[in-house]
Amino acid sequence: MDVSVKAKHPPFNLKTSNNRQEPGATSKVDPILFEVIRHRLWSINEEGSSTLVHASGSPVVHGSDYNFSIYTANGDIAVCGTFYMIPMFTMTVQIQLVLEKFKGDIHPGDVFITNDPFVCGVHQNDCLFVAPFFFGGELVGWTGAQAHVIDIGGAAPGGWVPDARTCYEEGLRIPLQRLVEKGVLNQGMWDVILYNSRIPFFLGSDFSAFLSAHRVAQARLTELCAQYGADAFVSVANQLIADTETATRAMLRKLPDGVFNHVTYFDHDGHANNIYKIACTMTKEGDGLTFDFSDTDPTIIGMGNATMTGTLGAVGTVMMGSFGQEIGWNAGLMAPVTIIHGKKTVLSAELPAPISAGSVAANFLAAACASVCVGNMMSFNREFDDYVCGPPDGSWLLTMFGGTNQYDEQFAIMFMDSLGWGGPAHNWRDGVDSGGSLVIGSGGFNDVELHEKTSPIIYLWRREVPDSGGAGRYRGGNGIEYATTGYDVPEVQGSFCSHGVSLPDLVGIQGGYPGNVCGYQIARGSTWLEDMAKGKAAADMASIGGTLEDLPAKSTFIMKEGDVVNNVVQNPGGYGDPLLRPYDLIARDVRDGRCGKAVAREVYGAVLDDACMIDAEASDMLRAQIRNTRKRTATMGRDQLATPLKVDGASLALTWGETIGVTKDDIICCLHCSTGIGKLKTNWRHAVPLRNPKARELGPLLKLDDRFVYDQFICSECGTSLAVDVRKVGDDFSVDFALD
Repeated sequence: MDVSVKAKHPPFNLKTSNNRQEPGATSKVDPILFEVIRHRLWSINEEGSSTLVHASGSPVVHGSDYNFSIYTANGDIAVCGTFYMIPMFTMTVQIQLVLEKFKGDIHPGDVFITNDPFVCGVHQNDCLFVAPFFFGGELVGWTGAQAHVIDIGGAAPGGWVPDARTCYEEGLRIPLQRLVEKGVLNQGMWDVILYNSRIPFFLGSDFSAFLSAHRVAQARLTELCAQYGADAFVSVANQLIADTETATRAMLRKLPDGVFNHVTYFDHDGHANNIYKIACTMTKEGDGLTFDFSDTDPTIIGMGNATMTGTLGAVGTVMMGSFGQEIGWNAGLMAPVTIIHGKKTVLSAELPAPISAGSVAANFLAAACASVCVGNMMSFNREFDDYVCGPPDGSWLLTMFGGTNQYDEQFAIMFMDSLGWGGPAHNWRDGVDSGGSLVIGSGGFNDVELHEKTSPIIYLWRREVPDSGGAGRYRGGNGIEYATTGYDVPEVQGSFCSHGVSLPDLVGIQGGYPGNVCGYQIARGSTWLEDMAKGKAAADMASIGGTLEDLPAKSTFIMKEGDVVNNVVQNPGGYGDPLLRPYDLIARDVRDGRCGKAVAREVYGAVLDDACMIDAEASDMLRAQIRNTRKRTATMGRDQLATPLKVDGASLALTWGETIGVTKDDIICCLHCSTGIGKLKTNWRHAVPLRNPKARELGPLLKLDDRFVYDQFICSECGTSLAVDVRKVGDDFSVDFALD
């Protein structure tokens, strides 16, 4: 087959370390001791994590935006927590830089700090603390702690500055320095950092929690080494990494060599609704993977850029969530991986580019693109069917409020509720409703009462939104919306930052439909408080009065008394054609309020009576009509056969998921009806019919501005949906795969 896409190789090549420390005279420990120490390390890491979250008083940390890990002496992850994942690999870079910068001057009791995204961080609010672990006078490992701190300065409360033009507006950048030397705190450095925060109490509490987590974990590591020896600790840590690397490479060898692509777009740069391309070309060769992002657009003028280490963390997160489903999460997952960046792109920003959204903006889309590429590759081996899903994380719907509270004190608060988006669909189940994210595997969000206790903000509702997950044979999980308003203060400052408002970033797979777009809506001068005094609870934005206005993806504004902001999160896409969804699942969802009756009819082709029971005969007829409409409104593919032909299963050279087959003579086949549709020359999409459905055909919460179009590729014989893409007008089709 013709390989139509070749990966580019700019000079910069970033990858994690493979030079692991070897144990001393001790070889591998015996299997029983290995299991004892392995579980002990997990327990120690859990204790470090729990110490951090319990010692911190921050609602953000309590909402799971933190992590803790144990590293080898050269900085490779041995054991990591399952909370906020992106900085896990950036702390590897931090440790390696400390070893280089402070060579010969690293001591027991030291702690090194940075938050600089242009050195090894993600964005300024993510503060990284790494501490060397010594036993018997020898450096045998490191511990790493990090979390998002609520405020570290900047032009807006919380440091999220949508209209920033440089990083100097976004908060204090802390250089890679020693904060604690031989157990003694550098009080001057501590004071300088806290003096730059609007809420030094919370910042100091977080920093104290980091130090406490290190002390507790290293005390337990000392006990472990005293009992079993430092060589045993080093040997087990290295064996964990080696086992994961071996398992990852074995999985890769079971998958085809080739090139896999995905492109999406970042909308709104904080100044205007401009769009920027995020592109990933993944090349798989033998047991290695190369993720090439060099075709991504240049650095944008506003917030949303990621740095190279932020993109490294994004790819690491994808490797953990895909290949790491049944093997250990450590440096071994990234050993086969090379990451290539272009120069000064949206994913490799350099000083002085604004970077305050570096943790949740462009690198989320880098992860989404990488997820699609990995899924496209895994779809060629049915052994990995359970692993295949669409991208799980599309956009973080950031909502940040700050100002002066009712006690005349400075406050800032970031809502973690956006973690309540749905999970992606698989070939055997729906996505989990409000299932959370890949980027924070064990994530959650706060109790309403915690936010209302610590800020002059109250909730009017927080609930799941029906039909917000993408439609499919198995649907994407539905996500939440939540409405907030200021209370007992005349005004607060709001910062809003998201993407995926102009287009959905979370595509479906194998013919499934995209998830909804996200967005903010404000009711200015609403009457919710007066209504509540009369006993009428706020129900929705249409019922609370005031002037309704859709907000852009990024903005900063003053929210005055009576204003209400509703936040709707973006959700993942579906798996497979919605017309293949079993009737009993549709009826269940309608009865449970997860799916509207009109959507059941118009999108899924299901006819229900007043008791929400399926009329199977009428539904079969409706589905046949929808398929015929698809075929009637489609245009012929460039490489489509004039006369479809029946394909014998024995003639198939390969299958791609449950949708596409390719015969030995390169005929594209629909696996649903065994019809040969067209000739595979460069891109299978050119071999099948194409239609451009309107957003309303795909779901009630989808939209698309006039810069984009939906492409639906169908079977010319049975009319089944084979793929649904979001494409920029004028661009060529996506190229899912080009195999060697």
